[in-house]
Amino acid sequence: MDDSKSYANSARDSAYATEIDVYDPAVRQKIHNYKYLYKQRLRLNKNWTTLDVEPKVIVGHEDSVYCVQFDKNIIVSGSRDKTIKFWDIKTLECIKVLRYHQGSVLCLQYDDKIVVSGSSDSTLIIWDFKTGKVLKILSGKNGHTAPVLDVRFNKEVIVSCSKDSTIKIWDLETGALRKTLTGHRAAVNAIHIHGDEVVSASGDCTIKLWNIKTGECIRKFIGHFRGLACVQYNGEIIASGSNDHTIKIWNAKTGQLIRTLGGEQGHTDLVRTLAFDNERIVSGSYDQTIKIWDIKTGKLLKDFKNAHGSWVFNVQIDASKIVSASQDRKIAIWDFTGDTEDVDTFLS
Repeated sequence: MDDSKSYANSARDSAYATEIDVYDPAVRQKIHNYKYLYKQRLRLNKNWTTLDVEPKVIVGHEDSVYCVQFDKNIIVSGSRDKTIKFWDIKTLECIKVLRYHQGSVLCLQYDDKIVVSGSSDSTLIIWDFKTGKVLKILSGKNGHTAPVLDVRFNKEVIVSCSKDSTIKIWDLETGALRKTLTGHRAAVNAIHIHGDEVVSASGDCTIKLWNIKTGECIRKFIGHFRGLACVQYNGEIIASGSNDHTIKIWNAKTGQLIRTLGGEQGHTDLVRTLAFDNERIVSGSYDQTIKIWDIKTGKLLKDFKNAHGSWVFNVQIDASKIVSASQDRKIAIWDFTGDTEDVDTFLS
């Protein structure tokens, strides 16, 4: 057989095989799904600015709701009524109540195994997520001496901050105190952890970035001229909200201020809470509004005036929703899904 013909036939067969692979139904479906999901994501992002949204409201706490966290199935909330409540996010029904704190539940975080909460009773409680059983109470001689204002945990540690001006790092497994970080000159009102770092925001008008393992203060951020109430950190940028009525975005690596959100379109009272992702920042204020900002440009995209009947204490977001909590005892769910399909694909 002629080698050249054999080579030509082989090349033709190879090309034919490649053509079959490219147009294989499974591959075509995969390409279709990618394009389809991309289109749905664009539609969802557009809804955040164009859709007129009326919130669904949960009324079930007997006093102010200070903190919330949610996923695609549940909302977990903490209140001045000393309880933690679990709500079905679709039916809005209360499905579980945790009681043990002797004061207001000011902060919480959960995963699929535990809930960690902090209270005005100066304690932290670790709860079993499924059973609601109290697993550990972090208090005593090593504990905070004033209300616990914020709490975060990862796979190794729990980090808490307090009105006593300290940040404490606890072993997640044993509950033992590893370190106490000092340096703020007023209440540490908020913290956020990313990797081995924690950022703190204080009533002393400063933000500090710390190494969790060493306890070293890596960097200090100065620019707000009144006390800070909230902060978030993603490893690259820090967003902070203050009683100077502004939100500031910082380069976490250099300490440089990137931009300030405020002015005529800004909040007119304390920026009590904020949350951001790659697209937007959502902020809530004592002026009773919730605002949505473009994180890249700082442009105000949406302004929910009188979002609540009183101070907004907490906002949390995912790709399709804002969940907010307020002094008016209500939890509000702002859903931007609209006609977007397969939204669960974009939710963690």
